[in-house]
Amino acid sequence: MFAKNLKYLRAKRGYDQQTFAGMIHRSVSTISEWESGKYTPKAGILADIANIFGVKLDDMMNIDLSKNANSKVIEQTVSTMQQLHPARQQKVYTYAEKQLNEQKNPDNVVNLDEARAERNLDEPAFNVEIDGIVAAGYGAFNDDRNEPMDTVKIPDSAIPSHYDYCFKVVGDSMHPTYDDGEFVFVQKTQDVTNGMIAVVDIDDMTFIKKLIFEQGRLCLRSLNDDVDEKTGKRIYPDFYADETDIIDVIGKVVGSYAFK
Repeated sequence: MFAKNLKYLRAKRGYDQQTFAGMIHRSVSTISEWESGKYTPKAGILADIANIFGVKLDDMMNIDLSKNANSKVIEQTVSTMQQLHPARQQKVYTYAEKQLNEQKNPDNVVNLDEARAERNLDEPAFNVEIDGIVAAGYGAFNDDRNEPMDTVKIPDSAIPSHYDYCFKVVGDSMHPTYDDGEFVFVQKTQDVTNGMIAVVDIDDMTFIKKLIFEQGRLCLRSLNDDVDEKTGKRIYPDFYADETDIIDVIGKVVGSYAFK
């Protein structure tokens, strides 16, 4: 276990083998042999190494510190959440749930933040037809989706390689993932999955929501978990479609762009 921990701790601190060798007055070949497990240093040197990295010698010899680091993050997160008010705890949980969903379904929603951050300010922008509006709230009416309601210029790096519609978000029920005025790109799909962020028509009203299947019912969930201070209830509660509703899933959200 020492060899694995030494390599992990050295890399975590940003030391290469030559730098670390100089710190403890040993050769690079000696460090390499320690990390390969070929040799283990004497007790005095082991204590010095543990002291350099601020860990217990017993832990360095017997515990996988790389895994232990992950458990500490979890413990710290739980401890912090316990100090939050219930409404804030729910926000942390919702964010964690979103991260887990994206990890399980990496093709579900394309995150373009990095692309926007690295974008060259001189990159070309293209006209994108806006096919209508989607309500991050209580539904929006679109008269004719075949006729674009507007055209906007959007940078090349923010436009997905394949999409079928582009809608403008109205309302803040999908905050912080999709904000009022943001544009979302939607791809038609026949594969409707649990937890998918989608644009949906229900009785001629258009929504952007997270789709949850619960006991044979379709739940449309908002990502904004803000609560009314007086009632303590969510401002945007879940709502369910029933057999009397005419439902048409337009497609899944595959990208977004917000002017900044």
